Amino acid sequence: MDKWKRIVRWTLLVAVIVYIISGLGILYPAVVGPLTFGLLGKGTAFTLHVNLLVPFLVLIVAHIALTWKA
Repeated sequence: MDKWKRIVRWTLLVAVIVYIISGLGILYPAVVGPLTFGLLGKGTAFTLHVNLLVPFLVLIVAHIALTWKA
């Protein structure tokens, strides 16, 4: 069980970071674009942000379920 907690925890951390960066890429494409060496334009950031919503929510639910103390 500890192995799954660790996997979910680190995957959720990566998802949060990518979710924040893609959100900033939508709001500030002139700043985030050069910081990501042109990989994250406004359109790509929007697509990534929208497509990351469901996996992000699944990871949050998994994280809560694995750490729930009943």
